[in-house]
Amino acid sequence: MLKKIRALVRSRAGQGTVEFALIILIGGIDFGRSGFYYVTTSDLARNGARIGAAYDTGTGPTDASITSLIQQQARAMTFADLTQPAACGTSTPPTPLTACYQPAVGRGFIFIDRSGFASFPKYIAVSVVYHFEATTPMVRALMSTNYFVGTATMVTEY
Repeated sequence: MLKKIRALVRSRAGQGTVEFALIILIGGIDFGRSGFYYVTTSDLARNGARIGAAYDTGTGPTDASITSLIQQQARAMTFADLTQPAACGTSTPPTPLTACYQPAVGRGFIFIDRSGFASFPKYIAVSVVYHFEATTPMVRALMSTNYFVGTATMVTEY
């Protein structure tokens, strides 16, 4: 009986299966996180454009009030740090992103573009850029560096 127990303890027949199952489980969680941040980034941009397009006092809400409301929503959705960088300006981020438009890992930038105010109908564009990095090394090797960019443009009511 003791020999059978020792043989079972030394046997590693199921070790590879267990490791594979753990990798698939944790990798699936990372892919789920990336999907969450992708959808949340576009949702925050859409809500920011909706806030900016709404009629207020005839001039519309300020960039500071739009940024503040987006930051409140971002904190509720587990975005820890979302700021409006002064060095990049307010234009919509280019494709591919230049160094100025690339936030640090786990952080995001907000861009409010009012260049559409010179034409009629007036429009506002809000962009949110978030830098996502996977937790597990295997998924990180597959996905490398991801910047999720959500941009929404809406015609203003004023």
